[in-house]
Amino acid sequence: MEKLRVLLCDDHRMFREGAKRILDDEADIRVIGDVSSIEEAVSLAVGLTPAVIILDISLHGGASGLDGIQTLREQCPAAKILMASMHQESSFVRAAFERGASGYVTKDAAADDLAAAVRVVSLGGQYVPEFVSEQKTASTHLTARERDVLELLAAGHTNAEISTVLHLSIRTVETYRSQLGRKLSVSSRADLIRVAKVQGLL
Repeated sequence: MEKLRVLLCDDHRMFREGAKRILDDEADIRVIGDVSSIEEAVSLAVGLTPAVIILDISLHGGASGLDGIQTLREQCPAAKILMASMHQESSFVRAAFERGASGYVTKDAAADDLAAAVRVVSLGGQYVPEFVSEQKTASTHLTARERDVLELLAAGHTNAEISTVLHLSIRTVETYRSQLGRKLSVSSRADLIRVAKVQGLL
């Protein structure tokens, strides 16, 4: 059986060593390298073609993990990016997904969760940590009509088309859009849809 090839990029050696031990213990995963900077990650990934790159969100002394997502995606398009972070706020998860990451895992996650995240993103899925769902439940309560508008926006409908489908005035549709933007802390239509997907609202 061919193992999933994983590259670790984190400027904390202890995390790299711990993650390497955890993943190498899995029968279907192999860590093929561990580095401390984006530059090293790109250099190694181009030659070793990992399936998943686990990337620290807060790298120091160079490009940050968030800034490095685009670079890695451009230089290693076949690799999926799994962010690793101590931050447990939905805003960090949104930022990572908006830049092109496929998953987000906290550094204090259980060993099984880290391995599961690697498998999910390697298969083209998105791995969203539990705390996002918990924070969403606590802070994002959409009404049935807001959900209707959100789903139609995601399907590509204009405000005028939504007003016709839902039998609402265009001004009322605009009000619902404003409410959605406020609840999800975004302003543009594209960001609204991306964040809604990350939070499991679509």
